[in-house]
Amino acid sequence: MIIIKISLIAILSFLLTLFLPWYLPFIVCFLVGLLLSNKPGNNFIAGALGVGIFWLIYTLYLDFNNQHILSHKIAQLFSESLQTNISSGILIAITVLIGVLLGGLSAFSGAMIMHDETTQRLQKSVKTKRYKLNLK
Repeated sequence: MIIIKISLIAILSFLLTLFLPWYLPFIVCFLVGLLLSNKPGNNFIAGALGVGIFWLIYTLYLDFNNQHILSHKIAQLFSESLQTNISSGILIAITVLIGVLLGGLSAFSGAMIMHDETTQRLQKSVKTKRYKLNLK
């Protein structure tokens, strides 16, 4: 099931990012976590890997298309302002890491909406056939 979630997130993110804004993969992660929820931790990993794979491939594709000019210039800007030496590879790694964290948290939050303590108690009471109605 996790492979299906990862591939669904990566493919939908790719298709929607062609026509819509950059933040749509996180909405896709949230919806996948909401609709295909079984465990919140499982959804965090699926969202993180799905967006991470997509952003890594998409970032490298864009970087190779402009001959690494843009990433090199942005890395120089960060190097000057932070007074350190940042390469374009480190910049791409930071970009992918941000995407991984946001994708995982988006899928996790979608899963947490559907998977709360009341759901677990209800499932447990149905399995054991103990129904208790508290009227106060």
